[in-house]
Amino acid sequence: MAPAPEQAACPLLAHDAWALPVEVLGDALGATFSEKELIHDHQAWLIALRGQIAVFTAPGLSEETKKHCIRRLFSEYISHGWAAITVDSEEGVTFAETFLEEVDPEECSAVEPPEVRPKQIEDVRDLYEGSTYEPLHGWRSDEEVIAALRTLITDALAGTAEDIPEEAYPLPDGVGAAVTIGYDDQGAPHPLVWVRTDIPSGLRADLWGYCAALSVSFDRVDIEPDEDGIFYVGMERSPVSGPGLALLAAVTIQRLGRRPEDCAFPLLSSPAQAEEALPLAA
Repeated sequence: MAPAPEQAACPLLAHDAWALPVEVLGDALGATFSEKELIHDHQAWLIALRGQIAVFTAPGLSEETKKHCIRRLFSEYISHGWAAITVDSEEGVTFAETFLEEVDPEECSAVEPPEVRPKQIEDVRDLYEGSTYEPLHGWRSDEEVIAALRTLITDALAGTAEDIPEEAYPLPDGVGAAVTIGYDDQGAPHPLVWVRTDIPSGLRADLWGYCAALSVSFDRVDIEPDEDGIFYVGMERSPVSGPGLALLAAVTIQRLGRRPEDCAFPLLSSPAQAEEALPLAA
């Protein structure tokens, strides 16, 4: 189904669907909520018609499940602009896997969203006022946020946070940062993070946030480091699709004062010639 045309102007990003209260999201998007018996045992529908958004949830869902489904639908709508989607979670498993699919237009043709217009969002940052992820010290410049993230790694995590040294350039294609774990004399782990400097400050800030999140979440990734124990972080952004490492990165960056962009960065397999290009394991 073609993306909803109004999505091009939507100032929200996918991580907002997981960070903002559902009620705030619904108000910002002009969405209406109601319960409805859905076909095929679906748990929730989001339908966007003529600029209106209606969200239907099946009766009997727990409040936690209902909000998770709504957030998942909003995330997909914001990032991809689907006009009609449905969500189901794997039976018997709490949020382990979520299945998204388009709704057959003929099956929902009788559903007409109420006439509710989304309000104009002049600055998404205003939506975070008073919320859990409002910045701790106000909105700050990229460089200030980078400095705060580096301090988080060095102080709170007792790690190392360095720019990738000049002699390491040129880097293998697509590499934005490298992260590994070192150990002190007592065997306690400490993260070691290097981020490249020859990229825009906003991208650097978001990479520092992702690396900080990775530094406390090595057990949540499904890729192995290279033979030197190094994880290589790519620079190609993807929308945050749900709770996990990328969402932790986004909300950490936001708490420190930057409005993050898409923060789902890929973890790369050991890039070609990375051992020679990145003298970080020595």
